[in-house]
Amino acid sequence: MGLLQCLGLRRRDQWQPPTLLDSLLLSPLTYLTSLFYQVVLLLRGHPFHPARPKIRVVAISDTHDQFVHIPPGDILVHAGDLTNEGTVRDIQKQIDWLKRQPHAVKVVVAGNHDSWFDPKSRRDEDVKSGAQVDLDGVVYLESQITVQEIRGRKVHIFGVPDIPNIGPPEFAFQYQPDEHPWLSKIPPETDILITHSPPKHHHDLALGDTNLLRELYRVRPRLHIFGHVHFGYGSSPAYYDDLQTAYERLMARPKRGWLRECFPCDLWWDVATVLYLGLESVAWKWLMGGPGSNRGGLMVNAAQMHGNTGKVRSRAVVIDI
Repeated sequence: MGLLQCLGLRRRDQWQPPTLLDSLLLSPLTYLTSLFYQVVLLLRGHPFHPARPKIRVVAISDTHDQFVHIPPGDILVHAGDLTNEGTVRDIQKQIDWLKRQPHAVKVVVAGNHDSWFDPKSRRDEDVKSGAQVDLDGVVYLESQITVQEIRGRKVHIFGVPDIPNIGPPEFAFQYQPDEHPWLSKIPPETDILITHSPPKHHHDLALGDTNLLRELYRVRPRLHIFGHVHFGYGSSPAYYDDLQTAYERLMARPKRGWLRECFPCDLWWDVATVLYLGLESVAWKWLMGGPGSNRGGLMVNAAQMHGNTGKVRSRAVVIDI
């Protein structure tokens, strides 16, 4: 390990967020433009107005055998990685904990650590015992949709556990890039999408899936909840418009170092596009009275595990839809 990594000036692996030095060495233009994009999203405000009566969704993910305080609400969502080892015993403990919560509806998808849910990744002791997880009282979704009626409203919730291949065969629901499951998979009526994997370029440290992102543009769910990348925790609006497309194109550009960026290149055009469209979107809302909300959705990385510390924090994300 290099000296700069030991001093905390460079990140140690891809699962940690880039340090300031990392960002400036790789692509200062990309870094500064991404900060500008976040400010624009803040100025554009909340992407939608909750319908009446409001339904409160409480989102968590990546609890890894641990327990956190969960705020009250109508729908409780766990977006995977309930456990570390994925055994029946460990999963049942987490499921029983979720069952005890007061929320009217509890929805769960599996994560790559929840091996029992994926027969090809199931551990030998669970295969031999034939033990089953008692899911009574929770809604478990594996590429399925559920329609829940709450406060007189119908909410369509679709859940998918699949993630890009990242580890050993004990990891569940992995797929190769050329075998991705996302082509026209998500029902267009989906209000809440739950995936364990993040979409590319959004709360993912560049570890998300481009094909999932493409599906989001097709469906445009009001709320997308995911986890998997602990350091990606947080939420942000998604408008699926020209500005967001320009930002994603910028983030996808190869990072060739600060020296190359001193000379004209395609990156300059992407930066200029994001700046122009960002200023236009803010002016449209605040100066020209254009619609600033109810036209987008919300992306939420609800990971409760704090980075790579092995400890969870009570930081459930609460959203009214």
